Amino acid sequence: LSSPPARNKMCDTSTSPREVEVSHILLRAGGDESALRSKAFSVHDQLRGGRSWDEVCKEFSDDKNTSEQGGRLRPFGVGALASVPEFETMAFSMQQPGEISDPFQSALGWHIIRFERKIPLPSQKEMDASLRRRLGRDERVQQSQQLQKMARRKKFQFVEQRETLEKILANADSSLTKANWTYKPEAALGSQQLFSVGNTPYTVNQFVNFVQKNQKATRLAPRAYAQQLYDEWAEEKIQTAEEEKLKQENPDFKNLLTEYYEGILLFEIMEKEVWNKASEDTVGQKKFYEANKSKYQAGDRVEARYFATNDKKLITETLAKINKGDTLSAADLRKFKAVQNFRTYEKKDSKVIDQVTWVNGLHEAEVDGLHYLVEIKRLVPPGVKEFNEARAQVIADYQDELEKQWIADLRQKYPVKINKKGKKAVIAELTKK
Repeated sequence: LSSPPARNKMCDTSTSPREVEVSHILLRAGGDESALRSKAFSVHDQLRGGRSWDEVCKEFSDDKNTSEQGGRLRPFGVGALASVPEFETMAFSMQQPGEISDPFQSALGWHIIRFERKIPLPSQKEMDASLRRRLGRDERVQQSQQLQKMARRKKFQFVEQRETLEKILANADSSLTKANWTYKPEAALGSQQLFSVGNTPYTVNQFVNFVQKNQKATRLAPRAYAQQLYDEWAEEKIQTAEEEKLKQENPDFKNLLTEYYEGILLFEIMEKEVWNKASEDTVGQKKFYEANKSKYQAGDRVEARYFATNDKKLITETLAKINKGDTLSAADLRKFKAVQNFRTYEKKDSKVIDQVTWVNGLHEAEVDGLHYLVEIKRLVPPGVKEFNEARAQVIADYQDELEKQWIADLRQKYPVKINKKGKKAVIAELTKK
């Protein structure tokens, strides 16, 4: 899959809406690349055949830091693995826990990923609350915060109407601590000013709306909880004033803040309109495949399956049983280390399949210390790949197509006109020595 386009640094490195956790098998680059590719597909075939992920990972993965733990990696967000974009893109395109990717290549070598879980990031308010709880236990931090709060309130001309606030605090009852406060002030009280920041007034009605949107169950006393919510709201409004002042005094900060918000917005839109749709829209994938079949050509192929074991004797016994006309039972199959069901192979897809003669029937092979019994069911002539064979490439191409369509729709909906004289003047100014 192609990497999600990097529109700006904020979108790339710090605006991921979630993290993912995956396990991986790494076949490190170096030596014969063709042989390494074949080995990757052979390992993948063993997994598809039912062999334990942990067992395969321990035996084949070159990442010795994780191979003993099933290849489990720490959760990571978008941009965390920017040096290996193929790995990151594949990880974020997967959806179902336990899903195993097809082998794919990066600068490090060949990878196979097992998807473990998505981890939604907590909201900004949840993260703030958690940090405040931890820091709030430190007396020195409390003193510092109080001094800082007083200094900021003075700087931004915070003026409080304490008498009005007392009227609201007096109406805080147990319903507030149960997150069910439905208090409605009388019209005259609701329009009164609670405080002002600079020239901007804030009223009782605004505070009551804030409380009713943000109230949560708590063990605090009702009045204490109402005071806490009031302090949070007041600090929020002072912060707004502070940001506005910074925007006016510092254009770089304004531009950075704008870039941050636009980066988040762009990422969320791209995820919804392109990345998730491309990986989840199976109907769209199949329509795209049908319309572009000629792109997915394959050479000579075979439909085959194989059985793997460490014991050469088991291969001999199984061949003898088949030649007698006996059917293999479930108990017979369980004796093998791995069983790969029938699928279509091209050249270089599997070192095991490449090693046998491509004619119908049973064949023996030995690869990487394992013995294989291969059954070729039929020869498949060159032609268009079936959808399931080409699905990984179809998803990548469909993603590119969706992005092009989306950008075209935006251009049509929001036409851009360029002032050529203005453009020429700007370029001249930027390139002036």
